[in-house]
Amino acid sequence: MPERPSGGIFGESMKLQVVSNRKLYVQIADQIREQIVSGAATPGQQLPSERDLAISLGVSRPTVREALIALEVAGLVEVRVGVGAFVRGQREHDDALPELNHSPIEIMRARRLIEPEVGALASQNIGEEGKARLLRIIETMRAETAADQWSSESDRALHMTIADGCANAVLREILDGLWNSRGEELDAAFHQHLADIREVREHILDDHEKIVGAIINADATAARAAMSGHLDYVEAAMLSGWD
Repeated sequence: MPERPSGGIFGESMKLQVVSNRKLYVQIADQIREQIVSGAATPGQQLPSERDLAISLGVSRPTVREALIALEVAGLVEVRVGVGAFVRGQREHDDALPELNHSPIEIMRARRLIEPEVGALASQNIGEEGKARLLRIIETMRAETAADQWSSESDRALHMTIADGCANAVLREILDGLWNSRGEELDAAFHQHLADIREVREHILDDHEKIVGAIINADATAARAAMSGHLDYVEAAMLSGWD
């Protein structure tokens, strides 16, 4: 049997690095968390801006934002939209990072591929009961917006009523999965920060009214365009600078 060489891939000097398949936002959050836990960042201290963190880490600003919100979910920072992220005071223990959560940006991009066509299909297939439900949800959304409120339950109810009316069970199941992901801690916190901005809440209500109007009028082209415009707007709001 030939002797195994001392060099090459089996050599004693070979150092292997574990390949990580953890989500990028989790890897970024871990690095910032280490700084907080080590005391390099103290309670009340404002972290560097998203822009500076993105440059320092060599990643996109949306990825940094996901990381900061993950740290917020874990109780380590407080994110103030328009101001920045601040280290929270010491706690007896911190919650785990939401490592198993899906990326809110990736969820939104998947929705943009699917929901415009679902809206168009619903305009041709939804029944009278579905139309009536959409109108009731819109009324609820108007009242919530007037009261400076936003409800993820109303948001999901509207979009899933449209999915129910598209007459395609596979598309409906896909959207149900995406909306289940929307209910995860990271995505819920991400959208709550958006909903705290009055201009965003009012724009989303207007978008929803256009979508529902097009579906009730059985206008597939308008329904597709309205849904596409709505999701484009929300994604742009998710990607725009917050600090």
